[in-house]
Amino acid sequence: MLIQKSKKQMIKLVEVLNTGGSYNLREVIINSAHIVSIVADDYHAGLHANGKLPEGLHEAQQFSRVTFTNGTEMVVVGSPDITGQKTKNVLHG
Repeated sequence: MLIQKSKKQMIKLVEVLNTGGSYNLREVIINSAHIVSIVADDYHAGLHANGKLPEGLHEAQQFSRVTFTNGTEMVVVGSPDITGQKTKNVLHG
């Protein structure tokens, strides 16, 4: 029996970018199959609390550090629970 792998592995996240000392946000689409871990990122939460991140984010906004199979990391807007739920919904339908 041939098991067909779901092609719906791409998820949309909002990345926090440090561009020469200022911070910007951008939407990214990633392959969720390459995520190794998702952990809370208190450093960026502190930056947000001190007004260093772009305006428009909720005052209680949380952030996550996503690690990929190739060892790279990305900081995204959202708690690890929310980010993980997006991945789970894609991988398990």
